[in-house]
Amino acid sequence: MKKILLLMMTGLVTVLFSSCEEECENTYGECPEEQLAEDVLLIEEYLEDNNLTAERLTSYDLFYIIEEQGAGGEPENGQNISVNYVGKFLNGKVFDTSIESVAKDAEIFSESRTYEPFSFTLGQRQVILGWDVGLKLINEGGKATLILPSYLAYGPRGSGSIPANEVLLFEVELVSINE
Repeated sequence: MKKILLLMMTGLVTVLFSSCEEECENTYGECPEEQLAEDVLLIEEYLEDNNLTAERLTSYDLFYIIEEQGAGGEPENGQNISVNYVGKFLNGKVFDTSIESVAKDAEIFSESRTYEPFSFTLGQRQVILGWDVGLKLINEGGKATLILPSYLAYGPRGSGSIPANEVLLFEVELVSINE
């Protein structure tokens, strides 16, 4: 009985010590809470440096600036919507856009690409989480700037030219809700 109790205590202590070292790590070996804190600090510094005031959706730590609310309907999960967008890093460099003139100005224009509003079904994870959440903040015809902590964008994986754990800024226009 003492041996069993000793084995159980040893196992419990091992689990406790190993979980203390890894309690905040995800499958990528990173600590999402620490990354989020770094992202929020970067966003707050960006807003201050650029003399911008943003609202904060605290349930997601999504920062946003409504440029125009829009007079159309409110988008809902399951609806197909069309969006014009400009994706930027916090240093202002454009990495993607649906607008041809912006692509040309940013020197990222591609002849093989069609520049038009991007359509997708809202709330179905067809896009990054920051879009599924942030685009519900404006009505059809509305425009906003969404500043996304990395987990609401491409997180620890990154994507193409977007590095891992990158805070992203999107200027979005909800062009239409397609019934």
